Amino acid sequence: MTEKLYESDAYLKEFDAKVLEIIGNKIILDKTCFFARAGGQVADTGEINGIKVVDVFEEDGKIYHVLEREPDFKVGDLVHGKIDWERRYRIMKLHSAAHLVYFLMEKLFPGCKPASAGLIDDKKARTDYFLPRKPTPEEMKAIEERVNKIIEMDLEIKRWKEGDKLFWKVDLFPEMLCCGTHVKRTSEIGKIAVKVGKKPGKGKERIEITLVE
Repeated sequence: MTEKLYESDAYLKEFDAKVLEIIGNKIILDKTCFFARAGGQVADTGEINGIKVVDVFEEDGKIYHVLEREPDFKVGDLVHGKIDWERRYRIMKLHSAAHLVYFLMEKLFPGCKPASAGLIDDKKARTDYFLPRKPTPEEMKAIEERVNKIIEMDLEIKRWKEGDKLFWKVDLFPEMLCCGTHVKRTSEIGKIAVKVGKKPGKGKERIEITLVE
């Protein structure tokens, strides 16, 4: 099992670890702060001993770091990893914003549920919802304004683990399960924009969130 350092500290940027396995250009470490793609959130990028990490995924409790080439280190060696922090931090902001938008969507459209895990990268957070109709620009503007007011309130974003489950909570809303990385306070998100994206299919509507910079 690879220890997921980002579960206890999402702000950790660098780490040292022992190489457990090497399979071509994929390596497994005893611990990592590279987020393995899951729950709609993309994998971290960065480097390990100066070699670029282009993808990270989990399988059978092991986290595979996909390098741009086969490594020149060997099993048993200690290596130094460093994530692309600027990219990760944007993802953390957008992921936290996506949860806030979800709760406001529920208030506007009672009973609405996400149609998929969505996609959260460093450019936008995208979630498809089961909705009876397309939200109006006015409704999206109302959600955007309300979320931005909540962001300005500088509320604590609480994270904790129970067994193998990770939870997310802001005091205004119920707790929810989430394995992703998040900021500690809403004010870190900054201002966001919310809009309806390209229709993903019948009975579904896509809601997109971007950071306003």
